Amino acid sequence: MKPISEACTKDAEAEQQVDPRRWYTLALLLLSTLLISLNNYMMQVALPLIQRSLNASFSEAQLIFSGYSLGLAIALILGGKLGDMYGRKRILFIGVLGFTLTSVIGGVTSNPTLLIIIRIFQGLSAAMIQPQVLSIIQSSFLPREKGLVFAIYGALIGVGFTLGLILGGFLVDWNLWGLSWRIVFLFNVPFGLLVLLFIPIVPNSRGSAKQSIDWTGTVLLILGLLMLLYPLSAGHQQGWPLWTWDCLILSILILLAFIAVQIWKQKQKSWPLIDLSIFKISSFSMGIVTVIVIYLSMFAFFFILNYYVQSGLQYDLESTSLVFLPLGSGFFVTSLLSSRMMKRWGRAVLQTGTLTMGVCNLLLIVTLYIDPKHMLSFYNVIVLLVYGLGLGMATTPLANMVFGEIPVSVAGTGSGLFTTFMYLANSLGVAFIGIVFTSMLGHTLSEASLEDYIKAFAVSVAASGLMAWVGCICISFLPKSSKRK
Repeated sequence: MKPISEACTKDAEAEQQVDPRRWYTLALLLLSTLLISLNNYMMQVALPLIQRSLNASFSEAQLIFSGYSLGLAIALILGGKLGDMYGRKRILFIGVLGFTLTSVIGGVTSNPTLLIIIRIFQGLSAAMIQPQVLSIIQSSFLPREKGLVFAIYGALIGVGFTLGLILGGFLVDWNLWGLSWRIVFLFNVPFGLLVLLFIPIVPNSRGSAKQSIDWTGTVLLILGLLMLLYPLSAGHQQGWPLWTWDCLILSILILLAFIAVQIWKQKQKSWPLIDLSIFKISSFSMGIVTVIVIYLSMFAFFFILNYYVQSGLQYDLESTSLVFLPLGSGFFVTSLLSSRMMKRWGRAVLQTGTLTMGVCNLLLIVTLYIDPKHMLSFYNVIVLLVYGLGLGMATTPLANMVFGEIPVSVAGTGSGLFTTFMYLANSLGVAFIGIVFTSMLGHTLSEASLEDYIKAFAVSVAASGLMAWVGCICISFLPKSSKRK
């Protein structure tokens, strides 16, 4: 097995060998990214209605939402590895096909447990897509182009966030063809078919052809993550029975065994699932820590804001979508400008973004007690807009910073790790904030009063803001070379 330092030398030699169709490829990759992003955020706004329609518990609703992120988290590293081995174009095709099929099945099911399973498999399919998108970008564009490409990529995530929340709310509220929330799943199908139709234009890049799958490590990683995330999502609603603590302790032991297996395989010059030497790249290792904290804060805030607006204030889906509009708009603007901002100010852009997120969380608590019933008041709209601006500054530049020094030959593994920790933060954020919110609520969602919701929301938002500020501290440890040329 060749060390990453040798791979970097080869990458430099091949730097100028770029595909002349790379910009057309980028358009198709962005469509694949939009497909994943739209699904996640459309599901978020439709979740309370799905819960009521299927008579699901709050715990089941959490799993319907976070099951997707769980599927992503447990398979993203494997997806990146498969792309490195068998070709990113081939694995991208398999992922989009699986995502489209699970969308069809999800659109016709009426059982909460089955829907959780479908969402997990949908996440597994997305795990085959996401690493290929980032690794193809990494291998297809010149270094001087990557800042712009990642800015476009981040801006598209902002579009997916805004459009997903707004479109999801309106489509479900319009109840097209009597489909209600099912349109959230079925809406993915034509987009998936379109990507499948044009996927032949994607270059079939890959890493080293001599790699093999570390199935022992794969099983340990998947099992460890499952046993970590499931009890966090289901344990609170069941009163934290003994089995949840057993699972959490066992998950830690399994994940430690996974790390030991990776170290052993690396010493044997075999092919581990993760080349741990990638963490010797300081921008990558510290960037991953920063990703976990910032996305933990972000996903927790999104999840709890949605429940407060729909269950606490009884807003319909259209009004809920409009609450998220200023947030998504700010996210889009700073995502698009992030490349220029990073060239001028470097990591200070990310620090300003995380500080802004935390301040806006606190301001939202203040406005909440002044006027708790009107989330669309002028002051709240401004606070959410500024939060979105900070969010774009804090998240979009991270991808380019983390991937800037990763060699092309392990781009799939690197992108798999990046997105694994991102969606792991999603699942952990939802589980953590769900525990805080329901503990402070003190009642079921239907029995709680507005005062109960205000108290629970205020504490949860304060926790989210605190995590954003911790993210700011993490950014201060990123290498100063993160300021890109």
